[in-house]
Amino acid sequence: MNTKSQPRKPELLAPAGNLDRCRIAFLYGADAVYVGGKDHNLRSYAGNLAAEELAEACALARGLGKKLYVTVNAFARQADLKTVPVFLAYLHELRVDGIIVSDPAVLTLARRLAPEVPLHLSTQANTTNSLSVHFWQNQGISRINLARELTFDELAEISGIAEIELEIFVHGAMCISYSGRCLLSAFLNDRSANRGLCTQPCRWSYSLVEEKRPGEYFPVREDSRGSYIFNSKDLCLVGQLGKLMALGVHAFKIEGRMKGALYLASVIRTYRQAIDRYWETPESYQVDRKWREDLARVSHRPYTEGLLFHDSSAAGQSVETAVGYIQSHTLAGIVRPAPQGRWETTLFPASDGTGWTVIEVRSRLVSGMELHFLGNDGSTTSHVLGDFHDLAGNPLAVAHPNTWIRVQLNFGTFPHQVIRTAR
Repeated sequence: MNTKSQPRKPELLAPAGNLDRCRIAFLYGADAVYVGGKDHNLRSYAGNLAAEELAEACALARGLGKKLYVTVNAFARQADLKTVPVFLAYLHELRVDGIIVSDPAVLTLARRLAPEVPLHLSTQANTTNSLSVHFWQNQGISRINLARELTFDELAEISGIAEIELEIFVHGAMCISYSGRCLLSAFLNDRSANRGLCTQPCRWSYSLVEEKRPGEYFPVREDSRGSYIFNSKDLCLVGQLGKLMALGVHAFKIEGRMKGALYLASVIRTYRQAIDRYWETPESYQVDRKWREDLARVSHRPYTEGLLFHDSSAAGQSVETAVGYIQSHTLAGIVRPAPQGRWETTLFPASDGTGWTVIEVRSRLVSGMELHFLGNDGSTTSHVLGDFHDLAGNPLAVAHPNTWIRVQLNFGTFPHQVIRTAR
């Protein structure tokens, strides 16, 4: 099947580390979401979804007319061959929209145990040329996430030849090793990145010491805090989305199954707007300044366009010399449905969308703080926090994380809406 027969709007594929983030990702514009079960994926430290949560996520996606993909992309060890088949059979029973694999053994088992589920190839498989694309197609793969080491010219050539769906990462953290096949964590901490247990030692500070001069650190450092030669910047291709859309790539993927709600809401709605605007009027498409501002307000390392649009004259442009993240804003809270049952109806009266709003607090809140309610259409509504109460109606001076409060607003909100505040 030739996927280039007619122009196609690319799918926006977003991460979700748990069921609540699935809801947020769909709410803010993702066409599809990828998640992991409790085992056999490369993000073991994400919350991930239990069996019943996977079933609920499938029903959620189906009800919205969207898709759910499940990662089974860890490199299987011998013992895994006893447990992976059970999980794959369950995914087939759920009829998930795709299974993401990287290991040939898992691919073989998936073809046998989930024959009706499309199989997607992870970037871990290091697909860097059109002949490899053809090989994987013959193995039953229907979509390939191409290696992040490709240049734009290589991507353009492969996309012009390929007869199956192609997917690329457009935003998020990058591993410094070749397509994520890293051994640092395994050697230093006995936790393999290729089994979802990475402790991110590439983000640590390193100095060089000569064997016969213990304690003498040589000045091979980018700044006074140390050398961070393994420490990649974060990928951000929103400025190049027009060029990528013109290639007809099937899906744009956002990294971040371990990222929080503010990251998801901000990044997804930004790329949603960019894709939609280009699709409507490609001839007049321009990058909106507000998109870059929104992306700057999530926790991130300095951005780079990676190797896809690498400027060879700017040596080291993708390496970051600071360990910490840039974080100007933080997650203030998430709007939740008003509780029912034991609460007095006078505390949460029916309204037309204005009035009392219930917030699950994620950062310490006090009166006078400015909150930003992120709309899923790209809008942001500011509100200076005034009086607020607990759910029983008692006035509060401070709202602490992991508590719920109610506030009175003069604008509408919606369940699972994300709220941020400046740090």
